[in-house]
Amino acid sequence: MAKPHSPAENSKKLPRGKPFQPGQTGNKGGRPKKTEEERTLEQMCKDKTPEALATILGIMGNGKQDRAKLAAAQYVIDRGWGKAKESLELSGEVTLSIAEQIKQAHEARRGK
Repeated sequence: MAKPHSPAENSKKLPRGKPFQPGQTGNKGGRPKKTEEERTLEQMCKDKTPEALATILGIMGNGKQDRAKLAAAQYVIDRGWGKAKESLELSGEVTLSIAEQIKQAHEARRGK
């Protein structure tokens, strides 16, 4: 009978970083297609968007202990339309990339 491998033994066999050659992928089939149930749920949530928005606006205007309603309305919107993308704005001066800095450091060591 073969001895089962421990997770530590299995992880030693897997390469780190980029285990695939250029042009290869680890997911040839791509993202799985949505099931009929998933598509139905998504459409039902989209259909409830006006109600969910009305709930959010009502809570915003009246504001008391309506956390559960607000959470449910937000869930409906997120489920139907997807969560809003978060953006990040960066400001500052663009400097050399890490690769360029390393290259300059090597050249300085060699005396170039």
